Amino acid sequence: MLRKTSLISVTVFFLVLLLGTYWNHLNQALFVKEQASLLRDVINTQATAIERLLNQTLLSTQMMAHEVRRSGGEPEDFPRRAEEILRDFPAVSSLQLVPAGVIRQIYPLPGNEAAMGLHLFNYPLASGPAKRARQDGVLTLNGPLELVQGGMGVVGYNPVFLHRGDGGESFWGFVSAVIDLERLLSVTDLEVLAGNGYFYELVRPDSDGVEYLVTAGGTREHPGTVQMLDVQVPNGRWILRMGRDLDEGYPGFLFGVLVSCMVALLIAWLVHYVLREPQRLRALVDSRTHELHQLAYHDFLTGLVNRRLLQEELEQALREQLRSGGPLALLYLDLDDFKRINDSMGHEVGDQLLVAVARRLRSQVRANDIVARLGGDEFAVVLLDSGSGEDLLRLAEKLINAIRQPVKLQNRELVISTSIGITVAPADGETASQLSRNADLALYASKRRGKNCIAFFDPAMQQEASRLMQLEEELRGALAGQQLELAYQPIVELTQGRPVAHEALIRWNHPRHGWLPPSEFIPAAEQSGLIVPLGYWVLEAVCAMLAASDAQGREPLPVAVNISPQQFRDKRFLKEVGRILKHSGAPPALLELEITETTLMDNLDATATILDELQRMGLRISIDDFGTGYSSLALLKQLPVDTLKIDRCFVHDLETEEGDRQIIQAVVAMAAKLDLDVIAEGVESEAQRQWLLAFGCRCGQGYLFGRPEIAARPHSGVGVTA
Repeated sequence: MLRKTSLISVTVFFLVLLLGTYWNHLNQALFVKEQASLLRDVINTQATAIERLLNQTLLSTQMMAHEVRRSGGEPEDFPRRAEEILRDFPAVSSLQLVPAGVIRQIYPLPGNEAAMGLHLFNYPLASGPAKRARQDGVLTLNGPLELVQGGMGVVGYNPVFLHRGDGGESFWGFVSAVIDLERLLSVTDLEVLAGNGYFYELVRPDSDGVEYLVTAGGTREHPGTVQMLDVQVPNGRWILRMGRDLDEGYPGFLFGVLVSCMVALLIAWLVHYVLREPQRLRALVDSRTHELHQLAYHDFLTGLVNRRLLQEELEQALREQLRSGGPLALLYLDLDDFKRINDSMGHEVGDQLLVAVARRLRSQVRANDIVARLGGDEFAVVLLDSGSGEDLLRLAEKLINAIRQPVKLQNRELVISTSIGITVAPADGETASQLSRNADLALYASKRRGKNCIAFFDPAMQQEASRLMQLEEELRGALAGQQLELAYQPIVELTQGRPVAHEALIRWNHPRHGWLPPSEFIPAAEQSGLIVPLGYWVLEAVCAMLAASDAQGREPLPVAVNISPQQFRDKRFLKEVGRILKHSGAPPALLELEITETTLMDNLDATATILDELQRMGLRISIDDFGTGYSSLALLKQLPVDTLKIDRCFVHDLETEEGDRQIIQAVVAMAAKLDLDVIAEGVESEAQRQWLLAFGCRCGQGYLFGRPEIAARPHSGVGVTA
């Protein structure tokens, strides 16, 4: 019996030891896998941070390059402009102007005198990257290298090409920036990671396979798995390698075996362990399965249900609704002007704002309601047992109020608004696809009404969508069938009411419906892309009228023409404007192009180039709807603009809203400092005119002075009001 007991004990001991050893092996493998996954996430994050910081820092060369191009190669007051730029880029130790490859100007100069007169194409450490930057025509990074003025640094060479008279471009030279790499990388987490057991190496490979060390940190005693990732730098690449001492995080295999031996001696704990191990493994599988389900059916950024799962849960909710008989509502939400925040502050801030919006949506609905992110800045909410229309309206207003509360990001308070479209089952539809389509139509109707608006689905919306499609087809025929006319609204001098210019507004003489205002057909034109040929038609008609008046010896007043965002971004825009002016013979000084503020804020460099070319043609530039696009004083200083048109939304409540009065006063004062003309839109009362005069605004436009009139020539004063 003793022998049998001993044999069983020994057998159990070795069995438990074997199981314990296997368990220890699994845990060690899992630990290594988790560490590798963590290292992959860390190196991705750090590589992205380095790329972003380099690109942001090298914006300093692009801003100065813009000044060089704008001044034709002779920038005025380089030290003052360089000082302004360097305030925003602390990692840049100096900016240099390098015409023809020779360093001529440096800011700040003290300490950098040795670099003055250096010829980059002849300097061995700089000639290769400099020649490549000139040949490729793109910003190129060089370094790290030993600087002539002393010390090590990274230098960005931004080639500058100037337009020649024959339409080509000639190489002017470089705008270069010397970057303090230690200061640049200090805002990353590399040093913190080095203190936590990680090591890193940032190297620059050359074409011969030789690697030059950029920076390094941490120790490599027992690195375990080492991962590397390319860091894309301007016109080149670096390599980031990272690893970690695995001995710091895991107690070791032998220690685990020792623990297993001790456990084997405790039979009671052994039984508990044997019973618990399968359960632990099942929990691990369930956890991994749940993670995969989350990735497949939930939005990775906000954690909300994604579009795929929304459709499934909406179908399930509809089936339950049919059994219970209660109402169900689907809400589509779209953030207003979210693209503006993304473009001006970056996608990282935009993502943080989306997370904040998702959190607020979730907090405003019940636990069993469904909140989803459809993609971009679009969200959806499924309300089970949604109640009456009044209940839905109150909830929608509650959501709007919650979203538009300020969000503090990067030491700034951002305010975002939203538009909401609502559809209800079973009244509006009984399937998920029907409700989704209806909610989308309601959202579109809400967006058309403005910001912070709510729209319930109505069957007429489907008819409206069909009508817009029909209108699009008829509009194509109208462009070729001479059904379009121009109406002119006067822009007057506020003191005497004397017209000083006109704005050209398009009207459609529809064969069946008569005269149609732009609000009836412009949305269809924008959706279909017809707004571009429509805009060129307006330009041709206005230029033909101005040329005819000039040829007959009359002195027509200047005419303003609206340019749509799609037309402004058209690749043929400058060429078409030049062709129309040349073909018509119209005096360019009498034509003013009105471009919305939000359009100008997209791609500042490209916008400035287009506006410079338009000014060279002799045209005047006006910013339309000013005050709604959040442009800054710095933007106005960089763009060749002649006129600001204050949006009618600020004029409408001028008599009662102190905030609107303050905005108009600020715009007028700012325009006076910048020597810009100001026109107030939407002036409809004598009281509004008096307020504007008191603020110093000299010109206005609105029904108080005259409605748009269809006429062959706006100065004739004869026409049909439309």
